[in-house]
Amino acid sequence: MTKKESTYRLSWIAIAALAWEIFFWILIAGLLFLLGYLDNGSLTRLDFFTPEAFWLYLLMLPLTGVYFWNLIRVNKLSESFGSGIRKMILRPVDNLSTFLRFFFFRNTFAFLILSLAQPVFGTKKVSGTIESLELVICLDVSASMDVKDISDDLSRLDVSKRAIVQLINNLHGEKIGICVFAGGAYVQLPITSDYSAAKLFVNDITTSIMSNQGTNINAALSTANDMFTDQKCSKGIIIVTDGENHEEKPSSIFEILKKKNITVNVLGIGSKSGGPVPINPDRPELGYKKTPLGSTVVSKVNREFIQSIASKGKGMAILSDDEFPDLSPLLTEINQMKRTKLRDLQFDMKENRYRIPLFAALVCWLVFLFMDKKLFIKRS
Repeated sequence: MTKKESTYRLSWIAIAALAWEIFFWILIAGLLFLLGYLDNGSLTRLDFFTPEAFWLYLLMLPLTGVYFWNLIRVNKLSESFGSGIRKMILRPVDNLSTFLRFFFFRNTFAFLILSLAQPVFGTKKVSGTIESLELVICLDVSASMDVKDISDDLSRLDVSKRAIVQLINNLHGEKIGICVFAGGAYVQLPITSDYSAAKLFVNDITTSIMSNQGTNINAALSTANDMFTDQKCSKGIIIVTDGENHEEKPSSIFEILKKKNITVNVLGIGSKSGGPVPINPDRPELGYKKTPLGSTVVSKVNREFIQSIASKGKGMAILSDDEFPDLSPLLTEINQMKRTKLRDLQFDMKENRYRIPLFAALVCWLVFLFMDKKLFIKRS
């Protein structure tokens, strides 16, 4: 056995590894060019969902270094023996098999990283549906909403607006409209999906925007009903009120809403004990409203009225005397409302091709394991 037969030809293996590395990257560059990676205007061009995965290729440098360091170590060990001892205890080395093992191990790693980068190329037809839900919030702006029976710093209206903003923050794609009412009702914000605009409109609401006082639920429900679009989708109304000073009992409007499958939920804001109604919320020095007999007017939340409205509207009633109302039951109710399918859609979607390099990585790994097993059997 000669010296060459018991030591690795490092220069040959290094040249072969370098040649393959150059060829590999030329091949990758050619594929990127042919598949339109640089063509930003094409939907069918090659692209990557996670291109940052390519940084993992830097790990090839230490892996290659460890590989060649191991070959150098084996060569030094072989050269430390005399020729006679090498013939007796050392087996011949196979440079080609050694390179091929590195070749398949390296390609396993390379294709695995390519798969992690998630290449997308071409398009596929995807079926989908549009679903929608429209909500109209009717906010009571009667004078009794200025009562501060929940907090010394916040009126019922302040708490109501905070609750509405919290509700909007928890919506996901539902369209929303805002109606304000007292003795009458009018549209504050038409149906929209612009949540930022909706919150701005809510923050601007005060009880002074309506001179006609009272709590006309009929007017609020009628206005809300007219706000809905003609789209075939689920619809719901949320009334935010203290239920005080209500006008005539709602009747016929509920029959109309029932035929349209429009649910009415009510959020009642206020305490059982109630509080005095300020003459002017911006000028507390003016004091509170009084009855003709001179006693202070005390406003209390009308729980029975709120419950009856929710019952007639086939919805739920939530009563809160907290600065931060718990809206989780209401949000659950909204999420459970049936979202009607509007129409079927067919649209093009980029197709993920990660399976191709993943399959190549698996094949290379299996070949590597097979070669390693054969070499192990030969040693035995």
